[in-house]
Amino acid sequence: MKRHIGGHGKIPSQAQSHHSNPPESHMKYRKEYSIQESDDSVEVTGGADLPQAFADEPSHPKAGIRRARAEQRSRANSINTSWMLPFGVLMVLVLIASYVLVSKHEDNLVKHLQRDEKIHQQEISREFDVRFSELQAENDKLRQQLHHHQDLQNQLDESRENDLKKQIERLTAYKKKMQQNIQLMSKTALLEKFGPGPHRVEIKVQFDPSFPKESENEEDTGTIIIELAPVEELPHVVYWFLEQVNRKLYDLTSFHRNAGHVIQGGPAPNFLSPPNPQLHKRFKDSGFDSILFQEYSAKFPHVQYTLGFAGRPGGPDFYISTRDNSINHGSGGQSSYEDPSEADPCFAIVVEGFDVVNRMQRSPIKPGWYKAMQNNVAIISMRILQGR
Repeated sequence: MKRHIGGHGKIPSQAQSHHSNPPESHMKYRKEYSIQESDDSVEVTGGADLPQAFADEPSHPKAGIRRARAEQRSRANSINTSWMLPFGVLMVLVLIASYVLVSKHEDNLVKHLQRDEKIHQQEISREFDVRFSELQAENDKLRQQLHHHQDLQNQLDESRENDLKKQIERLTAYKKKMQQNIQLMSKTALLEKFGPGPHRVEIKVQFDPSFPKESENEEDTGTIIIELAPVEELPHVVYWFLEQVNRKLYDLTSFHRNAGHVIQGGPAPNFLSPPNPQLHKRFKDSGFDSILFQEYSAKFPHVQYTLGFAGRPGGPDFYISTRDNSINHGSGGQSSYEDPSEADPCFAIVVEGFDVVNRMQRSPIKPGWYKAMQNNVAIISMRILQGR
């Protein structure tokens, strides 16, 4: 039988009959320590030395052995703990040495990386210098090629420009020759059919009954007499207009626009027109729709009360200038057209019926940029006056 008494040593035991009734101090000790007894020893387990009361018990026959073993156990514990301080110091030294070695290694590594980076940068710099030199040489070569190309292009452009100028000159000469031929044919036809002139045309008009009147005596009808330009100045346009009048193409057309600076007439319906009058069609079918070119003479400008053809090419609409339009309808005044150097043909001037023109100028207009009349004035007829 063994007793555990809080220590690691062993205490010899006596026969149980020697202490049949153990003292109270022993009972207390047995409660605090675990004691295992055998026939020849007692084993004590625990973290403390054997209690003095138990160790010095005088009645116990083996008290000395117990004390010796307790002292031996105490010395063993001291030996077991004496190595910890040197070991701790050694660990501190190892840590310090490790830190120093690691720091030195890091410094060496940083220096090595810096050296490698410097070498790498130098290599990159050399590669860049080589590549830059190659690109610079290539750029010089391309610049030379570009200059050569530009020289060739300039020569080609100059050649094309010269060819274009020659073509323009040929076309201009051809156009001028064509216009001269048209003028010659028109003059010949005009003289044969209408005589040398001067030529006058009578225009009879009728106002809508709702048209504003200045007095009760103002009639709804009126007459305008125009005299055409000299044949020598504008043979084509004069002949063209006389043919239109002679074919009665303007009968039952209208003065339909009051633009402020002009009163415009042409193939537009009015209050006397039948349904679907097809006024434009009669001009096209006759072949006398628009003039063949913009014939103009500076000797016959667009002064007040002159007549001119509107549009490009001019006709069949015409207008009566209610003020001097020599600049804006003369040469270079119509910049919105393809050839701004051209002018509107001016082919006649009002010699009678100024009051009728002035009355049309008072016509109310519809909203919008075109300034159309609210009530178109009917052109009853146009007739060539004989005996002039």
